[in-house]
Amino acid sequence: MNSNNVIKYIFSVVVVILILGTMYFIVKNRSKNEDYTLDQTSTVNNIQTDLRFAIAEFDTINPILSNNRNVQEISKVIYEPLVNLNENYKMEYCLAEEIGKTDDLTYVVKLRKGVLWQDKSNFTADDVWFTMDLITRSGINTIYADNLRSVTDFEVIDSNTIKIYLSEPVPFFEYNLTFPIMCKQYFEGEDFANSEKIPIGTGPFKIIELSSNVMKLDRNVVYWDSNKQFMPTEINVNLYETIGEVYSAFKNGEIDILSVKISNIEDFIGTLGYNKIEYKSREYDFLSLNTTNGVLSDPAVRKAISLVIDKNNIVASCLGNGYVPSNFSLDMGCWLYTKDLNVEIDTEQAAQLLDSSGWHRTANAWVNGRDRLQLSLSVNSNNEQRVRVAENIKEQLENFGIPVDIRYLSAESYVDSINNRNYDIVLTGLRLGYSPNLTTFFGDGNIANYYNSEISEIMQIISNTRDENVLYENYNRLFDIYLEDVPYIGLYRDTDLIVYHQSLVGNIKANAFNVYHNIDKWYRQ
Repeated sequence: MNSNNVIKYIFSVVVVILILGTMYFIVKNRSKNEDYTLDQTSTVNNIQTDLRFAIAEFDTINPILSNNRNVQEISKVIYEPLVNLNENYKMEYCLAEEIGKTDDLTYVVKLRKGVLWQDKSNFTADDVWFTMDLITRSGINTIYADNLRSVTDFEVIDSNTIKIYLSEPVPFFEYNLTFPIMCKQYFEGEDFANSEKIPIGTGPFKIIELSSNVMKLDRNVVYWDSNKQFMPTEINVNLYETIGEVYSAFKNGEIDILSVKISNIEDFIGTLGYNKIEYKSREYDFLSLNTTNGVLSDPAVRKAISLVIDKNNIVASCLGNGYVPSNFSLDMGCWLYTKDLNVEIDTEQAAQLLDSSGWHRTANAWVNGRDRLQLSLSVNSNNEQRVRVAENIKEQLENFGIPVDIRYLSAESYVDSINNRNYDIVLTGLRLGYSPNLTTFFGDGNIANYYNSEISEIMQIISNTRDENVLYENYNRLFDIYLEDVPYIGLYRDTDLIVYHQSLVGNIKANAFNVYHNIDKWYRQ
């Protein structure tokens, strides 16, 4: 073999060894995190691991005190709660390792060991006590007050255990433990409400700089979850006085991703160069049917009404972009929304149901002996949107032969009407929580005056178990009964948007709880 061939041979061997070595490290890296893969168009040279976010009308980075939506969103990567919720609103332990329920009013929380604050001090039960004390007893204004409204007391059992006492049973109480935990030692001796200290957290990113126009975050090198391999190394959060400045910066390519509530975002940032994700939000409007009131005590009549109302028509005619038809409180993406509860318009079936209950169509009315099928629909006259919806529903039902008298009530009379159950049908709505708790709709004293013995049993079961198979089975059965009994008719809910530049790569998902799911896999190219 001549010298040229020897050199070629050696070169080939070296290339093969390099390729095999590279493949080994790739496989080894993937074995640590099966979900971690680069986009097929990415190369080592064009990957950028810094992310660029934005906050408009910044108030404070303290997550307990802030009322800014953007601050609350970015807080998810700096501070951590006892429990987190995933993309499907399923509870996952975070700083808590285990939560036990000793009785209906008492919970014991075992904390994760080995967690460090970003200043490398130890996280303990004292920090949880301190945070709960801030929320419940300090008198500060915080968005997390509702989370602990039913908490009467809490005590530290040991450095890794805290006990919580409630004033009343709260189904799925664990879902309320999603508030960020603050470090007691860091704030000891400080006036928390007026402190200028930048809070430290236990999350994967820490604040290293905060000025009038930017907040810089770096990876937290002492982060406890070693199973997560974070692609981003830093996050630069630009601070703007107005949302208009944010839109301009996004158009100019200075921001990677935005969370927005307006449906006509194209009017502000154009239509090119970005992707858009729409997700269902927490504002949910529905009809409550008074199940003890005259003709509405008959499930067949209630079901017939549900088969006549066209939700798509309501959204298109009265609401427009930014709203979607909604069939039930849990259809915002909850993991326990086990089947589609959509009711297709079917006036023929509606007529058959009324016929079977003794109602007969004559001219443009439904009669049963001397009784005529007619209803009243209560609505808050100060809510212009719901007034439009009520008038649309009236038109739809009257086209089917059911006269509707709309009761345009003042805000005070409207609330009294609901509290006293003084209505046939009421158009109302809720800002829903994150848990799959259905007490408002099916518990004692629900606004529809609805009672079903089997559903009462189901409510007891789902309030006292965390067995997923048992929950699936019972929610599934509850939905079957709901479709037959129709104490409520879901109408619509609003939506929020995530817009992000096409250069941002990753498994980008969002829900009303967290817009930064899977941020550990994001990068720019």
